[in-house]
Amino acid sequence: MRHKRPIKILQVIARLNIGGPAKHVVTLTAGLNRDIFRPLLVCGTVGPDEGDMSYMAKEKGIKPFIIPELGREIAALDDVKSFLELRKIIKQFGPDIIHSHTAKAGTLGRLAGISLNLLRRDENRIRLLHTFHGHIFHSYFSKIKTSAFIKTERFLARKTDKIIVASPLQKEDICKRYKITGDNRVMAIPLGFDLKIFSESFNNGKVFRDRYLPREDDNFLFVGVIGRLTGVKNHRMLLDTVKFLKDQGEIDHFRFIVIGEGELKDELVKYSRDLAVQDFVTFVDWQKDIPSVYHALDIFVLTSLNEGIPYTLIEAMASGKPVVATSVGGVPDLLGYAEAKTEEGFTLARNGILIPSGDSETLAKALLYLSHNKESTKKMVDNAKKFVLDHYSIIRMIKNHESLYLNLVYGRMEALPVNEYDPN
Repeated sequence: MRHKRPIKILQVIARLNIGGPAKHVVTLTAGLNRDIFRPLLVCGTVGPDEGDMSYMAKEKGIKPFIIPELGREIAALDDVKSFLELRKIIKQFGPDIIHSHTAKAGTLGRLAGISLNLLRRDENRIRLLHTFHGHIFHSYFSKIKTSAFIKTERFLARKTDKIIVASPLQKEDICKRYKITGDNRVMAIPLGFDLKIFSESFNNGKVFRDRYLPREDDNFLFVGVIGRLTGVKNHRMLLDTVKFLKDQGEIDHFRFIVIGEGELKDELVKYSRDLAVQDFVTFVDWQKDIPSVYHALDIFVLTSLNEGIPYTLIEAMASGKPVVATSVGGVPDLLGYAEAKTEEGFTLARNGILIPSGDSETLAKALLYLSHNKESTKKMVDNAKKFVLDHYSIIRMIKNHESLYLNLVYGRMEALPVNEYDPN
C-alpha cells in the first residue's frame, strides 16, 4: 500500500514510569511501519518516587519530546503550561492523529486537539484516539473527584473518534458500568509483548534467587509481587496475608519479595514491622533484568484494587509461573473461565487462581493450595503460558493499531481488517 506522505501520529503519555503503559507506548511507537507512519512521542517527567523506563525508549531508538510540567499530579499552573505546550507541538508537528494514553495525558492531549479542531473544517480535523490502559473510576480518588473524572471522560469521549481498551471486560466497564460512551466507539485490542525473553528456559533466575533468598531457605516457595508501591496496588493485602500465614503456623512454607518503587515504600516497610513479618518479606527496588526476577519466583501474586490488563501478570504467565490475582478489571479475561470455586473462597480458573479483592485470608489459602498441589497446577501453568504466547504478540498489536490509524485517516477504502480481541 503506497501513500503520498506518511501519516503523522502524535503519541502522548504523562510519563515513562515503570509499568505497562510506558512499555506499550514505546513498543508501539518503535514498531510502526515508517514507510506509512511518522510517529512522535511526547511525555512528561517521572516523579521522584517512581522508577524511570525512559531507557527503554532510548534502546529502541525513540527520542521523546519532554514537557517537564506534564507529570502525574494535577496542578493547575503546570496543567495549563502543558496544555499550551501541547498546542504548540501539534501546530508544529501537524499530526493526522493524536493518540493519548493514561488519564492526565488523555485529558490534556485531547483538549488541545479539540481546541485546534474548532478552527478546522471536518475533512481536515485531527483525529483523536485514546487508550484506557486501566481507569481511575474507583480505588484512586474520593467520590467527588471520581465523579468529576467520569463526567470529564464522558465529555471527552463525545469528541474522540475511537477509544481503545485492552480487554472485553474493560470495554464493559467503559460502556456499561460507567457509561463513558457507546459500544460503537470502543474497540478492544490486545496488548503486545516480546514474550520470548520470559518464556525461554535458559533464564532461570538463579543469580537473583541466590541474592535475595538465603541458601538455607532453598525449600521455601518464593512468592513475589511486582509493581508500583502505590495505594491502588494494595500491597498491604500481601503483608496481611503473610501475617495470617504466620499466625496459622504456615509461614515456614514461604518467603515473600516485593519488587518496585513508589511513594508508599517507607510506609509499607513500617507496616511489615508493625505486623512483625519483616523477617519473611524482602523489599527490592525495580530490577532492569526483570525476566530473571520472574524465573526466580515460584508463585506470582497480584493484589490490585483496580487494573486494566496487568503487564506483570502476562509476563509471569509467559514465564511459566502459577499466578494468584484479585478478580478486578481485565484480570478475569487473562485467567479465563472459572473451572471450580473452592470452599476456601478462591476460584480455580483455566490459567490461574482468582481471589476476591482485599481478601488476604483467601489469598493465604490459595498460596497453601499451590504449595500442596504442585503437580495438579501444572496444567493451569501450561494453559496460561500458551494463552499469552498465542494472544499477546507485538506484531498483532502493532498491525491492529496500524489498521485503525489507516481507517481513521482514509476511511474504509484503505482500511486493513482490525481484529477485535477474543480471549477464547
